[in-house]
Amino acid sequence: MNKSHILSLLLAIALFLSIYKLAEVKNEIKNTSESTSSKEEAILSVIHNRKSVRNYTDQPVSDEDITTILKAGMAAPTGFNAQPWQFIVIKDRNTMMELRKELVYARGLDGSPAAIVVCGDMTKVREEAPEFWITDTSAATQNMLLAMEGMGLGGVWSTLYPGVERMAHARKVLNLPEHIMPMCVIPFGYPTGVEKPKVKFDANNIHFEKW
Repeated sequence: MNKSHILSLLLAIALFLSIYKLAEVKNEIKNTSESTSSKEEAILSVIHNRKSVRNYTDQPVSDEDITTILKAGMAAPTGFNAQPWQFIVIKDRNTMMELRKELVYARGLDGSPAAIVVCGDMTKVREEAPEFWITDTSAATQNMLLAMEGMGLGGVWSTLYPGVERMAHARKVLNLPEHIMPMCVIPFGYPTGVEKPKVKFDANNIHFEKW
């Protein structure tokens, strides 16, 4: 084989490798694009399919799933990274029924296998932003509700704060110290399927630049 043949062979090999590499890159871009699109669809599906669930099956929620939900809650945004929250996990039916006595709107407690009481910890609150515990615990609550939806569970935000009587009742039942502010209780479990998501988008509520 003369030099020209060898050179032609090397060029052919180089061209083949370039085409092969280009195909690999294109395939990687395609897979990344499809993966991104799939991830976006999954996230939006969870957001738009979340609903307030008050009817549950008898299936218990595992401790592992509860930990996953709590991790989602603690991944929420928080002003100054103060993380001014505490969470009380309740699985005992007697405790839930005791809570339910004075919580008219928390009927999800009637049949939920578990509940989480979201609280603000005043010892973690920044002096320059004492009200941030409200928004921070609200963000944590929403994170947990979305996590429940994504896990095939369902829950409902049952308000405690700012109802003085509701908060006092929760404080008494749960033996909360004075620096712990009960924000809300989230009954949750596996949904029976009775509740359906609502379409809440309304273009009339959107304003651009100014009112």
